[in-house]
Amino acid sequence: MMEVSWGKVKELEGKEFNYSFNVNDEGFLWSEKEDYKNFNLLSTTALLEELFRASTELLEPYIPNHVAVVSSARINHIAPTPYGFKVFMKIKVIYVKENKIKFFAEVYDEMEKIAEAEFKKVIVNRIALKRRTNEKSSKII
Repeated sequence: MMEVSWGKVKELEGKEFNYSFNVNDEGFLWSEKEDYKNFNLLSTTALLEELFRASTELLEPYIPNHVAVVSSARINHIAPTPYGFKVFMKIKVIYVKENKIKFFAEVYDEMEKIAEAEFKKVIVNRIALKRRTNEKSSKII
């Protein structure tokens, strides 16, 4: 079984990575209430999900048989982004301490800065997570 390349993960510290996506699917839209969909704006939830997805892509090559789970997140969503716009994310690895990784992101659309976010992920063994989940699930059956 392949192990985590902790040295390689640590080398990510201080580095910045760029990702982008298009707001081109209804799943990206603000929809807490049905009539909010009519604004056709990128939701904060979808933006966070894209940030988390990008950070997972970044880490996956170094963490075989493990997953990076979000342990905390903070976002300041400061400007609306309409449907059809492209979004650019600059993600920086702030630190790597043991199995904990902190990220900072600046997010822009084609016109302006739309958000800043800070989040932490914890690297956990995939099998151990599944076992713990199964144990917890079995207690409610």
